[in-house]
Amino acid sequence: MLEKLNDSQLDFLKEIGNIGSGNAATALSTMIGKKVDISVPSTKVVPISQIPFIFENPEEIVCAIKMKMREDVEGEILLILNSKTVKEITKILTGNSLEDITSLDEFSSSMLKEIGNIMCGSYVTALSGFTSFFINPDPPELAVDMISAVLAEVSLSVSTTEDYILLIETSIKIEGIDKELTGYLLLLPNEESLEKILKKLGMWN
Repeated sequence: MLEKLNDSQLDFLKEIGNIGSGNAATALSTMIGKKVDISVPSTKVVPISQIPFIFENPEEIVCAIKMKMREDVEGEILLILNSKTVKEITKILTGNSLEDITSLDEFSSSMLKEIGNIMCGSYVTALSGFTSFFINPDPPELAVDMISAVLAEVSLSVSTTEDYILLIETSIKIEGIDKELTGYLLLLPNEESLEKILKKLGMWN
């Protein structure tokens, strides 16, 4: 069904992402003590098989924070951060330079889970606010692996009904860091939940 969303429906989901990112920026700024701006440059529907090619190196090790959505809306929401973004964030949080993101210590892992919790949770809260649906996300799970391996697991959970995924690109600017950091929110409501959302918003064809 995702591949059938029209431009208006995608624009609306992007707007929810913009509102969620504003809330996430405020929470993240409080957490790290620096000014944070998060914007949503694009929202698009992408075949799951093509997602690894969004990254410069499909075999790159990434950090993924995943949360299941339950109750009125069921599915999964996933935040993927590339190694550059993970290294910059952990340097802010710990003051130490990280050479290899597979060697995250317990504190850094916990902080990254919390960042995923903030960003994914902000989108879920914005979606819940627009629809009045009760959405109860599970605690975040962290995985550090090749992007292909992360997405293979995600594909297993949705492949029975969907071969496409809603991809929300996020651009993160943190005070004191010249580089622009990028994260990807992947929203995977099941087919029934997506239909419920669009009907609730009066956008069901």
